[in-house]
Amino acid sequence: MIALIYGPKGSGKTKEILSRACDALEVSKGNVVYITDTNSYTSSIPAAIRYVNAAEYLSENGKISEDALLGFVRGVIASNSDVTEIFIDGLARMLGEGADDLEEFFVRLDGTAERANVDFVISLTCDKLPKFLKKYS
Repeated sequence: MIALIYGPKGSGKTKEILSRACDALEVSKGNVVYITDTNSYTSSIPAAIRYVNAAEYLSENGKISEDALLGFVRGVIASNSDVTEIFIDGLARMLGEGADDLEEFFVRLDGTAERANVDFVISLTCDKLPKFLKKYS
């Protein structure tokens, strides 16, 4: 399953996704992973949540490709079969793309979520949600 937290820049998406990650830790029967492209929130996340700054591993010229991020997420899942929730904060910023350009990424991530039985919560900056993302909202 994929769930979206979306809205314009400065609308509180990061605060919401941080809160959901902490809530998931309380009820999860597995491991919780938080992926973003900054170290700004390391002190806001309990140590029991695996915090990953993807930019440290994937960034080339300040951008992370869709293929690299999907491969990274799949690697996280493959290396730990106990991962049950993955939170991705700032997806559009991380990939350097607008929400309208992410349809193929979501199709592929949805397949990964289904095959691995992992739930994703993703924060996405956008003023208007594209039609293909409405099923995740």
